[in-house]
Amino acid sequence: MYVKVLYDAEARRGLLSGKGFSCLIDGKILFDTAEGPNDLVENMDRLMVDLNDIEGVVISHDHYDHTGGLWEVLRRKKGLKVYACPSFSDTFKQCVEELGGELVFVDKPMEISKGIFTTGEMESLYKEEYMPEQALYVKGDKGVSIITGCAHPGILNILTHIKKTAGAKHLYMVFGGFHLDGMDRESIGDIITGFKKLGVEKAGPTHCSGTKARRIFSGQYHDNFIPVKAGHIIHL
Repeated sequence: MYVKVLYDAEARRGLLSGKGFSCLIDGKILFDTAEGPNDLVENMDRLMVDLNDIEGVVISHDHYDHTGGLWEVLRRKKGLKVYACPSFSDTFKQCVEELGGELVFVDKPMEISKGIFTTGEMESLYKEEYMPEQALYVKGDKGVSIITGCAHPGILNILTHIKKTAGAKHLYMVFGGFHLDGMDRESIGDIITGFKKLGVEKAGPTHCSGTKARRIFSGQYHDNFIPVKAGHIIHL
């Protein structure tokens, strides 16, 4: 099982970067679609990703920097399954349907492809408004790994929920947006302590995690820190 990072704030030479996140799991499940309609598909072309091989798209939450590239993907491949939280906006749902996508609502954990699961809708608040979000977890060769979009429900809440749901004794790898940007050093340290108590072997904060959190995670996880950027291939 592997993950190809398609878009992030940092990228390998020759790839586009910016706000948002997107990755491809095992060559067939797209997780989030970055901020713009053209940058994602441009990176996909440069990374030789064939849209015909993609079976479905999982959108973590209904923010433009995770949905922006979805519309161009749907224009290029009609009938693609879009796994969404039931509480996503009516505008999001209408756009998917108008572009020929097949909405699949997930309100609880679901296996969407062999070894690839979504948590289903998890509750959170963002700027005092309800923010539904889902995360992915993968049962790979090295154990259970987790990929997050922005972790608005709280990264430790997500990890605890998945560990229990998957019946995992430990978590091999966790990467994606941890929503730690702007958090103080002590609070980030508490998060890392929580990671270690939950048995997270490798960690890769990116996107909305913030530069400070990436630096602190790197100092605490050493060789088990995963530097995530567009163009990287991560084996699970």
